[in-house]
Amino acid sequence: MPEVHNPQLGREHSYPYEHREEERDWHWGMVINTNRCINCNTCSFACKSTWTSGEGEEYMWWMNVETEPYGGYPMGWDMRLLDDLGPDETIFEAAEDGEQVRGYVAAKEEWEYPALGDDQSHGEYPAGDVVESDPENEQYHDMWQFYLPRLCNHCKNPACLAACPRQAIYKREEDGIVLLDQERCRGYRRCVKSCPYHKPMYNPETGISEKPVGCFPRIEDGNVPRCVSSCIGKTRLHGNINRGPDAGHPNDVSSAADGRSPINYLVKSDEKVALPLYPQFGTRPQVFYMPPYHVPPEFLTQMFTPNVDEKRNDWPGSTYEESVKIVQQRARDPSHHVLGILQLFGATTRLIETYRVKENRVKGWDRKGKKVVDMPIEEPMEVREGEQWTNQP
Repeated sequence: MPEVHNPQLGREHSYPYEHREEERDWHWGMVINTNRCINCNTCSFACKSTWTSGEGEEYMWWMNVETEPYGGYPMGWDMRLLDDLGPDETIFEAAEDGEQVRGYVAAKEEWEYPALGDDQSHGEYPAGDVVESDPENEQYHDMWQFYLPRLCNHCKNPACLAACPRQAIYKREEDGIVLLDQERCRGYRRCVKSCPYHKPMYNPETGISEKPVGCFPRIEDGNVPRCVSSCIGKTRLHGNINRGPDAGHPNDVSSAADGRSPINYLVKSDEKVALPLYPQFGTRPQVFYMPPYHVPPEFLTQMFTPNVDEKRNDWPGSTYEESVKIVQQRARDPSHHVLGILQLFGATTRLIETYRVKENRVKGWDRKGKKVVDMPIEEPMEVREGEQWTNQP
């Protein structure tokens, strides 16, 4: 089996297919700010009403929001697989004889509770005085929870693609979106078993599998996915994860900002503020999360880092727990530049290819070089006298 380099793990590991020698110029990616998510599930219903409203798709939630630490759809999807992996072992390296990927098919009852854990928090309500959290001094509430939006990661090492014996799953050349060719699919459910995030799903009415499509018709038109455009909390930013600081505009449009995309900066700059979900699986997921800054970093370390003793990648800090603490601090107290990028979340339904933060304004351009965002970073506030805005005499 070929060896591929995984920058999230900082090492090479086995994967059934060799990578291209050069990265794609454009690759789908997303950053989600968990600190803004209120579990309204507007994203879930926008996705479902668009893509999975047919027969046999009733249980399919390609976009769902889980309450950590006790939520999960299907139940226990993460811990069950993590328990099967050895130390520093990816799902490809842990594959049993005759298979390419280590995984499991969730039972029917595990899909029956998509809102499981919505009302559960970690810890017990304090009997004495309420203790204020002080993350800067590493003091956290005994009780906590946070919301975790989950969707297909359109991984750079897709487990579904690796496992399919029919090669019915492929990664689009133009944008890295992972799609399933239903004409080739025979419903073997290898993709269902292999995906550690459980996003490919089997349709019992048609006898073939289905998986999230990344809203590719909207992407082709230069628009963001439905889950991004519908989010009332402005938790998400979608764009080209591969556009780094040295990139020029694909059409050499002089009006477009030079350099990187906003999500590339949040994920890959020296000021990293977003981390992948369970990178230890080895799939290189391309959905990244700004972690909640009120949650103890010990919990977040096993969720958003490789979770091994030896730190091998280029993330900040000397240990992975330290990496989480640094990223939490950056999310809690963003720099002026990051604060500018945060204003782009939910600011437009158009894909933002490039951006510029300058003084008190942030601007964004689409792939054709058209400016689609131009807004202040901090809005001026006017405080009126009470008698001017109330109905009191």
